[in-house]
Amino acid sequence: MSPAQAVVAALTVHDTNSMPNRPRTSPSKAAASLKRDAISRTLLARAVQSRLKAFGLTQTRAAKIVDDAATQMSRLMNGHFAEFSADRLVRMLLRLGSNVTVTIKHSACLGRRGRARIRTA
Repeated sequence: MSPAQAVVAALTVHDTNSMPNRPRTSPSKAAASLKRDAISRTLLARAVQSRLKAFGLTQTRAAKIVDDAATQMSRLMNGHFAEFSADRLVRMLLRLGSNVTVTIKHSACLGRRGRARIRTA
């Protein structure tokens, strides 16, 4: 398994919005869902947006590169981040040539709550 595949496997989250006939999440539920994320989908999605803008890609061309539908690129570019899993966004970043690193540091004592931090460079 390549390092990129390991990252994607480690972040695998089921993308429930890709299921057929599933109603869209309401805006208030979507916002609440994004606040509860351990790995911020908002930060990942903004990183994807940034890469797409930096390359000057059309939604159609970006969709082909990241292996997704052009309509989904439109949803992403218009801020509908709750519709994308962290796994899906990481896969997009990898296909756009970004390096994604997940570092896990263990606490010396049990009982202390950990924290998730994402930095973009």
